[in-house]
Amino acid sequence: MLTKGFIKPEISIDNLGKRQFWTGTIIGILIAFVLSYFFNYSRESLRMITFMADPYILTEKEFRLYDLFFASLATSLGFGFTIIYWLRGRNKNIRKRYLKTFTISNACLITFVTLMLVARFGSILPLIVYGSQGYDGHLDLLNDFWLIFVLIPIYVFFAHWNTIRMIFRTRYWVLLSIVFYILTTFYLYKTTYADRDILNQSYYSQNKQRFDYIDSEFDKAKIHGIFFRDSTKQILRKKYAERTADLVLSLKHAFQTEKIVPLDTLILEKIVIHNMNKHGLYFYGRHQDRDKNWSYALPENIYEQILKHDVDSKETELLFEILSEQISLFTAPRINWNEREHYTEYEREKSNFRRNLMHSTKTIQSRLIQVVDRLKSDKRYEKYHYLLQDIEFNDDIGRQKHCELKITDAGILYK
Repeated sequence: MLTKGFIKPEISIDNLGKRQFWTGTIIGILIAFVLSYFFNYSRESLRMITFMADPYILTEKEFRLYDLFFASLATSLGFGFTIIYWLRGRNKNIRKRYLKTFTISNACLITFVTLMLVARFGSILPLIVYGSQGYDGHLDLLNDFWLIFVLIPIYVFFAHWNTIRMIFRTRYWVLLSIVFYILTTFYLYKTTYADRDILNQSYYSQNKQRFDYIDSEFDKAKIHGIFFRDSTKQILRKKYAERTADLVLSLKHAFQTEKIVPLDTLILEKIVIHNMNKHGLYFYGRHQDRDKNWSYALPENIYEQILKHDVDSKETELLFEILSEQISLFTAPRINWNEREHYTEYEREKSNFRRNLMHSTKTIQSRLIQVVDRLKSDKRYEKYHYLLQDIEFNDDIGRQKHCELKITDAGILYK
């Protein structure tokens, strides 16, 4: 038998209350604005943390994806606060009070659980994943998980409507709300984005000397018919990425064979030494062969490569330039803390790198000095002597040791 009131009332401004409806709508829109700004600036704040290692630099396409996701999610969450305000207090048009309580509780649950999930995963990735040693873009959210960014805001939005329909007949209100949702999302997308160029430009200005050097060497390589991919440039720009460490190590191994090292490898070796890229952390301690911490071609390997080329060849010139870069690592000036402001970021980094080299290697400095002295005494290479700066042995309180090499025109023998 049908009882009075079994038919759900139709949702309308009058049934919700005009004041209740418009106040709730305005509150929802304002909260959506606040959340969208909060999401965007939180992303930039967390991205700043990754600048302690290789910074998390997004492409323009990735920025647009995140901006649109934050705008749509903020709109969905704002709608949840709107529902909470619409249904608060007493309403004579809602006869089943328990459904009203359930709808408000559901809106609160969905809204705050979604906020917690986004906050948790949005903070874990920059704090743990993106800033970790060796991270090299392994997690491709744009291409591998783009559907999540689409489904989360849509689910939150329709989950709210699912409980409202238990109280009211919605009719065309869902369609109207979808139109309003889309318009609000795109308005937030266009107006609440954070200026990402602040961090990006800071990163590029700090590393300008390194990046300009890469561009300069690539331009010189084009003259000799050598062209590098854009991906190679991105690898060289990073310091701690897995592909960067692998590249530095493979370049070092290329010099340890008896084969002639090709010109493109010599160019890359020169760049990684100048930019102080490393093959990883220093794994070898004081009771081990600390020279294995040296990330680059050994001086004697470079000397043997020089002997394999004609004096006037481009390869010979590059090999001398590589030696020049290695010398500069050991002759970088010590910079005191009170003098740091008078030096560039690159010069400060090089000073720190030299100090680490003196601690982490044992005989590389000695080998380099002997190779340099030998080449300086050889008149065949007189045209390259200007590249070989004067370098004096520094034992660094006994950390650096001598390693006598027998250098001949046929190669190098260890004593």
